Amino acid sequence: MPIHPLAVVDSQAQVHPDATIGPFCVVQGPVVLKAFVELRSHASVYGRSTIGERTILYPGAVVGGDPQDLKFRGEDSLVEIGSDCRIHEYVTINKGTAGGGMKTVVGDHTLLMAYVHIAHDCILGERVVISNNTQLAGHVQVGARAIISGMVGVHHFASFGELSYVGAFSGVRYDIPPYMVADGNPAEPRKINDVGLARAGMAPEVIQALKDAFRALYRDKTRPLSQAIELFREKLPEDPAHPVVKLVSWISSHLESSVRGRVLEATRQPAIGVKVPSPVPASMPAASA
Repeated sequence: MPIHPLAVVDSQAQVHPDATIGPFCVVQGPVVLKAFVELRSHASVYGRSTIGERTILYPGAVVGGDPQDLKFRGEDSLVEIGSDCRIHEYVTINKGTAGGGMKTVVGDHTLLMAYVHIAHDCILGERVVISNNTQLAGHVQVGARAIISGMVGVHHFASFGELSYVGAFSGVRYDIPPYMVADGNPAEPRKINDVGLARAGMAPEVIQALKDAFRALYRDKTRPLSQAIELFREKLPEDPAHPVVKLVSWISSHLESSVRGRVLEATRQPAIGVKVPSPVPASMPAASA
């Protein structure tokens, strides 16, 4: 039976005839469940949430819950989950806020393992893998095919480049560039993700070029990264789509945002054209989860 008699489904919801809703599930509000979506027992979907084709929500998963953010004022924000995703047991995905674009997005073919938390206004690309108990604070961006291992804590406004890899038990406070392996607390780039790049079909000579770029940019600790980039620019390939060019461009753009990347986005100085938020009273915590 597509909708179990023990499920609670709102009359506003748009449920495709080929979707399946198991016992004790709750679908509340103008939810959209597309073809072959499967909600297993005790999964819940709220508000303006859209679940793409063939995505599975496992028991206890909650999509579209209110943001854990003191700035949230009940705005009618949304969650967009792509197709062919696996949202495992007790994963929580909060909807967006007015201060972050009004939506939280999970790309196609993404795997979220048990107890992962995706906070408000996070944007995940396609084929992302996030392992058990990893927690993403608000406004985090994760590039396509990135892998985040288990028990990782991610600071709000942090970014992960495509095909990056973060080791278990890390604390991500600063941006992780594309194609890198990073770990530690705070997590720092350690080397090029050669295994992940080879699995993605990248040519050996391109992987070697990325390794050479990593050594040029990160191994010399006597000069700042911005200076290393300027010295390295003359060695860049002419093709703007070459991964080395994309890597250097990504790092440069994030260095321009702030010395630590997007993590300082909320407190940037007026000198760079961004209004500093009003201070929060000491009795009221400012962090958003």
